[in-house]
Amino acid sequence: MIRTHLLRWIFVIAFFVSVLLALSVGPSFISIFAMSETDKIILLYLRLPRVLSAFFVGGGLALAGAIFQGLFRNPIADSYLLGVSSGASLGAAAAIVFRLASPLASFAAVSFFAFIGALAALALVFYFGHSNDGFSIFRLLLAGLGVGLFLSSLVAVLMLAAGEELKALIFFFLGGFSSSSWDTAWISLACIPLAVLAACYFAAELNVLLLGDETAESSGVRTRRLQLIYAVVAALLTSISVSVAGLIGFVGLIVPHMIRLRAGADHRTLFPLAFFVGGLFLVLCDTAARTLIAPAELPVGIVTSLVGVPIFLYLIRKENSSYGL
Repeated sequence: MIRTHLLRWIFVIAFFVSVLLALSVGPSFISIFAMSETDKIILLYLRLPRVLSAFFVGGGLALAGAIFQGLFRNPIADSYLLGVSSGASLGAAAAIVFRLASPLASFAAVSFFAFIGALAALALVFYFGHSNDGFSIFRLLLAGLGVGLFLSSLVAVLMLAAGEELKALIFFFLGGFSSSSWDTAWISLACIPLAVLAACYFAAELNVLLLGDETAESSGVRTRRLQLIYAVVAALLTSISVSVAGLIGFVGLIVPHMIRLRAGADHRTLFPLAFFVGGLFLVLCDTAARTLIAPAELPVGIVTSLVGVPIFLYLIRKENSSYGL
């Protein structure tokens, strides 16, 4: 009980310190307690929506990774490696290049097509990863890698066909929050919390599903419905994250795994912690991205890859993980 209470306080303190740091540092330092009128404008219209976007995108990616790892029973499954992020970026890129987005609701329309692309990519992964014997975890991961590479190639074709939209497409490949605004923050605030609530609501049933489909069915869990719900939730989280920040890898891989090592595999605990820690992680990565080489700015996707690749290689090496590779 004391340890849980202490852990909560640590998370609360880490949250406020991270947010305060992210709001303060940048090309120019802003003191929260002594701001000029210019500082207030920068804080309200630039840094605050950027920090909110980074928090919800990081939380959404981490939660999507935790969902995929639970569904596939494998610690190296996430939306980036399974090609779902590539599908979302293809949908968003198609909306931009072919001008499918209405000028009155351009960002919402891009998010919608990103969601359709994420669902289509996930359907392809399940189709190619399925056999007469059922689903093979190894086959699903290979299918995800293949689908992701193919869809990324289609995005590259769209880049060649793009004119003035080329800059926006490059943004999807690099990933970042330099274009963040209250529009991106509001779409994140409107959609991602609902997906988090849905994921947490069915977390106990997902725990039972980890014991096997037959055991889950005998316990009253409707496995196909549960898998469909979580697939849609994970696709929604990925599509919103991609439409806001572009392709950002490894958040959904490293955050859930590290939490699982400390807090266990109970999804009722794992899901909210993954969302919270993932949000803080990406806020800190974004802060580093815009301060390390200031006044220039690194793409956040590069920062997360520099952190995530070594941990990803460690997971591959660790064959005796709880899920089994």
